Formats: sequence, structure tokens, C-alpha cells
Amino acid sequence: MKILVYIEKSDIRGGIEVFAERHVAELRAEGHEVTIANDARRGTADESHVSCPASKTARVSRLSSHVEEKPPFGSFDEIIVHKCSDVKTLAAFPPEKTVYYVHDHEPICPRTYAYTPLGHNCTRPGGVWPCILCAPLCRNWRPALARVFAQGRRRRIMARFRKIVVISEFMKSRLVANGIDSEKIEVRPPVIAPAAVTAGSAGPAVDLLYVGQLIRGKGVQLLLQAMAALKSPRTLDIVGTGNMEPKLRALAARLGLADRVRFNGFQPNPQDWMRRAACVVVPSFWQEPYGLVAAEAVALGRPVVAFAVGGLPEACGGKAKLVPPGDVKALAAALEMQK
Repeated sequence: MKILVYIEKSDIRGGIEVFAERHVAELRAEGHEVTIANDARRGTADESHVSCPASKTARVSRLSSHVEEKPPFGSFDEIIVHKCSDVKTLAAFPPEKTVYYVHDHEPICPRTYAYTPLGHNCTRPGGVWPCILCAPLCRNWRPALARVFAQGRRRRIMARFRKIVVISEFMKSRLVANGIDSEKIEVRPPVIAPAAVTAGSAGPAVDLLYVGQLIRGKGVQLLLQAMAALKSPRTLDIVGTGNMEPKLRALAARLGLADRVRFNGFQPNPQDWMRRAACVVVPSFWQEPYGLVAAEAVALGRPVVAFAVGGLPEACGGKAKLVPPGDVKALAAALEMQK
């Protein structure tokens, strides 16, 4: 089968991009001929790529530089879309061939995180109301406001696609609550790469470990507060980068944790760190659609402590210590038990 896989971003390696790359590898291993497409503004995702629209207003008829009249969709048996923020681009994919993967809350939340600018999780169905109350409070409020009015069209486009794939039952329930037909939705958890579950790794032992982006919803600030409340001193290694790093470094210093918290930046093989960890902590307070780090840590047989929010309970599969979302005292108590 000839498959076109659209991966919006290729210049970062977040959970969506890792999922998509593993999916492509899986499809190729099954014998499918896979072509990668991406947003031309963000570079290329693969050695055999097709550039997608160069501007927000461009149609997918410019998907390939050598095709001017109409998009080269006819040569593909299936089109798989891994996130597409631009509604005009999304509308150009042929619905009868398209399978749309939902990795985050973008179809139901113009902020994509499903929590308000004040940091509270939102469980309301998306729409002009009440989403229009959040948009003016966003840092980039103009595009956020535009997305509010585009949400209805996005869901109507999605409803015409051949299939919608989500990564957890939690995300299926959220789409159904927003009017998407449950019969069209398939739950398919992320692929855990074989390399992530092989044993053995060189390097020093790690006590507590956090792996992920350093952004507010990931809750590293809550983890630092829990660290400060521990009765016995423990060390924390942080693997990842993000816009919260300066604030987190300052918070660690204020809490007297500067000598017990190490910021290790981006690491190409975070699974090596997981193998050496006494405990992997996933302190996300936002509604994680799944939680790939938690799933990989469990697959590696490592103890996991996480907040019971969003898809994290599914990702952990009953093999983690889950505590109430945002409860710093409960998080600290759980870490005390994981020696």
C-alpha cells in the first residue's frame, strides 16, 4: 500500500513527533511504501519528503513543488495525518482516504492543552462559548481567538474523514463529548519502540527522574515543591528543555534544592536514563492525552509516580503509584515510599 504520512513539525521532537516517527517505521516494516509530508516552513521530516504548504493560506494543491494544478493525492491509497493546525490545509485532504490522528486537545480546545490561562483543567465541550473567554488571556491572543472561531469547522472536517484515531480511551471520551461519532473513533496507544524496553545501560545510578518538556502543564514546579517537602533528601535529574527552565532553576534555588536537582537538558536517548532511575516521576497536572514517558518507564520495569489525570492511568496500566492531580503532599508521600 502507498501511504502519505503528514507530520506537521519536523524541527522538534515532542511526543507527537516521536509517535509519528515510530508509526512510519512500523508501516515500513509491514512492507508499505511510505512518503513523508510536512510543513515546508519547518524543514523536512524524512529523506523522501513532500513539502506541505509554505504559508498559512496555501492549499495542499502546492503539496509538491512540481505539481501546480492539483495535489498528488491520487497516487496514494491512504493518507495519515499526524496533527494539522491549519484548518485550510486540513480541509484539502480527501476525506475518503484520510485517517486523522488526534494527539492533543487541539480539535476541542484552541489552546490545545485543555486548561485555562489560569492553570485549571477544562472539561467543557469546545465551542465559541466558553472558549472565547480564554482566548483574550492567552499570550498570543489573536491567533488563539481565530482558532476559537475555527473549532467548529475543524470538527466538521474531521467528521468526514474515513477514520479518527486517538491514543487513549480518555481522548475518545473527550471527542465523543464534543460531538464526534464514537463509531468512527479507534483507540490505538502509541508504539513502544523495542529499544525502549531492552535491558542494560551504562552510566551512574539515577534517583528520581523527570523526562519531558519544561513547560507549565508538565508540573515540574509541583515536583520541586514535593522534593522540598521530603523528609529524607533525594536527588532529581531533569531531562528536557523548555521555556520554564529559568523559572524552575530559580525555584529550585529558593527551595534550597540547588545541590539536589540537576538540569541535564535534551538527551537523545532518555530511555537510558529511565533504566538507571530508582523512580520516574510524571507530575503533569494538565490532562495528558496519554503519557508516553510513563508507558516507557513501566515497560522498562521502573517504578512510576504520576498524577491520576487524563490518559496517564491508561498509560501506566495499573503499574504505577497514582496520586490526586496537583496534590503536592500526596506526591511527596508517594515519593517517600519509592526508595
